[in-house]
Amino acid sequence: MEGLLQLGGLLLMVGMTVAPVVVLLGLLNRRDHRESRLLGRVMKALPPRQFGGRLAVHVRCALLSPRSVITLDMQACSRDEIWQAIARLSRSLPPGVRLLVDGTVDPQCPAAVRLAIRSRRPFAGPSHPSAVPG
Repeated sequence: MEGLLQLGGLLLMVGMTVAPVVVLLGLLNRRDHRESRLLGRVMKALPPRQFGGRLAVHVRCALLSPRSVITLDMQACSRDEIWQAIARLSRSLPPGVRLLVDGTVDPQCPAAVRLAIRSRRPFAGPSHPSAVPG
Protein backbone atom coordinates (compact mmCIF):
# COMPACT_ATOMS: atom_id res chain seq x y z
CA MET A 1 0.00 0.00 0.00
CA GLU A 2 2.81 2.36 0.90
CA GLY A 3 4.54 1.64 -2.42
CA LEU A 4 1.34 2.54 -4.28
CA LEU A 5 1.15 5.88 -2.44
CA GLN A 6 4.79 6.62 -3.32
CA LEU A 7 4.13 5.77 -6.98
CA GLY A 8 1.05 8.03 -6.99
CA GLY A 9 3.06 10.87 -5.46
CA LEU A 10 5.81 10.39 -8.01
CA LEU A 11 3.31 10.45 -10.89
CA LEU A 12 1.66 13.57 -9.45
CA MET A 13 5.00 15.34 -9.15
CA VAL A 14 6.02 14.42 -12.72
CA GLY A 15 2.60 15.54 -13.99
CA MET A 16 2.87 18.89 -12.22
CA THR A 17 6.34 19.40 -13.66
CA VAL A 18 5.62 18.36 -17.25
CA ALA A 19 2.04 19.69 -17.67
CA PRO A 20 2.92 23.42 -17.80
CA VAL A 21 5.59 22.75 -20.41
CA VAL A 22 3.17 20.72 -22.54
CA VAL A 23 0.48 23.43 -22.27
CA LEU A 24 2.98 26.16 -23.21
CA LEU A 25 4.23 24.17 -26.19
CA GLY A 26 0.63 23.62 -27.32
CA LEU A 27 -0.14 27.34 -27.11
CA LEU A 28 3.02 28.23 -29.03
CA ASN A 29 2.17 25.65 -31.71
CA ARG A 30 -1.36 27.05 -32.09
CA ARG A 31 -0.01 30.61 -32.39
CA ASP A 32 2.55 29.54 -35.00
CA HIS A 33 -0.17 27.83 -37.05
CA ARG A 34 -2.32 30.99 -36.93
CA GLU A 35 0.64 33.09 -38.08
CA SER A 36 1.35 30.63 -40.88
CA ARG A 37 -2.27 30.66 -42.08
CA LEU A 38 -2.39 34.46 -42.06
CA LEU A 39 0.90 34.70 -43.94
CA GLY A 40 -0.49 32.25 -46.50
CA ARG A 41 -3.56 34.46 -46.97
CA VAL A 42 -1.37 37.52 -47.46
CA MET A 43 0.83 35.73 -49.99
CA LYS A 44 -2.23 34.50 -51.87
CA ALA A 45 -3.78 37.99 -52.01
CA LEU A 46 -0.48 39.74 -52.78
CA PRO A 47 1.75 37.49 -54.91
CA PRO A 48 5.44 38.31 -54.25
CA ARG A 49 6.35 38.42 -57.94
CA GLN A 50 3.84 41.24 -58.44
CA PHE A 51 5.78 43.53 -56.10
CA GLY A 52 9.29 42.49 -57.08
CA GLY A 53 10.85 42.67 -53.62
CA ARG A 54 9.26 46.03 -52.72
CA LEU A 55 6.94 44.55 -50.11
CA ALA A 56 7.83 43.30 -46.62
CA VAL A 57 5.28 41.37 -44.53
CA HIS A 58 5.36 40.81 -40.78
CA VAL A 59 2.67 38.73 -39.03
CA ARG A 60 2.23 38.64 -35.24
CA CYS A 61 -0.38 36.70 -33.29
CA ALA A 62 -1.04 36.89 -29.58
CA LEU A 63 -0.37 33.78 -27.51
CA LEU A 64 -3.55 33.72 -25.40
CA SER A 65 -6.02 35.75 -27.48
CA PRO A 66 -7.19 35.62 -31.10
CA ARG A 67 -5.80 39.11 -31.86
CA SER A 68 -3.42 39.32 -34.78
CA VAL A 69 -1.54 42.09 -36.57
CA ILE A 70 -0.27 42.05 -40.13
CA THR A 71 2.22 44.80 -40.98
CA LEU A 72 3.00 45.61 -44.59
CA ASP A 73 6.05 47.74 -45.32
CA MET A 74 5.31 49.30 -48.70
CA GLN A 75 7.72 52.25 -48.62
CA ALA A 76 8.92 51.50 -52.16
CA CYS A 77 5.43 50.96 -53.64
CA SER A 78 3.29 53.45 -55.50
CA ARG A 79 0.12 54.97 -54.08
CA ASP A 80 -2.05 52.84 -56.37
CA GLU A 81 -0.27 49.64 -55.29
CA ILE A 82 -0.85 50.53 -51.64
CA TRP A 83 -4.59 51.07 -52.10
CA GLN A 84 -4.85 47.93 -54.23
CA ALA A 85 -3.11 45.87 -51.55
CA ILE A 86 -5.40 47.25 -48.84
CA ALA A 87 -8.50 46.44 -50.91
CA ARG A 88 -7.34 42.88 -51.63
CA LEU A 89 -6.36 42.09 -48.06
CA SER A 90 -9.43 43.62 -46.44
CA ARG A 91 -11.56 41.13 -48.39
CA SER A 92 -9.55 38.08 -47.39
CA LEU A 93 -8.67 38.65 -43.73
CA PRO A 94 -10.73 37.10 -40.92
CA PRO A 95 -12.29 39.25 -38.19
CA GLY A 96 -10.03 40.32 -35.36
CA VAL A 97 -7.01 40.87 -37.59
CA ARG A 98 -5.52 44.35 -37.70
CA LEU A 99 -3.76 45.45 -40.87
CA LEU A 100 -1.03 48.08 -40.60
CA VAL A 101 0.35 49.51 -43.82
CA ASP A 102 3.51 51.62 -43.82
CA GLY A 103 4.11 53.50 -47.02
CA THR A 104 4.72 56.78 -48.79
CA VAL A 105 1.60 58.05 -50.50
CA ASP A 106 3.25 60.78 -52.58
CA PRO A 107 6.81 60.38 -53.95
CA GLN A 108 7.27 64.18 -53.92
CA CYS A 109 6.56 64.27 -50.19
CA PRO A 110 8.87 61.93 -48.24
CA ALA A 111 6.51 61.68 -45.26
CA ALA A 112 5.65 58.13 -44.27
CA VAL A 113 2.03 57.16 -43.74
CA ARG A 114 0.73 54.41 -41.47
CA LEU A 115 -2.79 53.12 -42.02
CA ALA A 116 -4.51 50.85 -39.51
CA ILE A 117 -7.50 48.87 -40.74
CA ARG A 118 -9.68 46.90 -38.35
CA SER A 119 -12.95 46.60 -40.24
CA ARG A 120 -14.23 43.31 -41.63
CA ARG A 121 -16.03 44.87 -44.59
CA PRO A 122 -14.04 45.17 -47.80
CA PHE A 123 -12.20 48.41 -48.35
CA ALA A 124 -13.22 50.17 -51.58
CA GLY A 125 -10.44 52.77 -51.61
CA PRO A 126 -10.36 56.38 -50.48
CA SER A 127 -13.83 57.82 -49.90
CA HIS A 128 -13.11 60.97 -51.83
CA PRO A 129 -10.55 61.63 -54.60
CA SER A 130 -9.13 64.57 -52.65
CA ALA A 131 -8.45 62.26 -49.69
CA VAL A 132 -5.33 61.05 -51.47
CA PRO A 133 -2.83 63.64 -52.69
CA GLY A 134 -1.87 63.32 -56.24
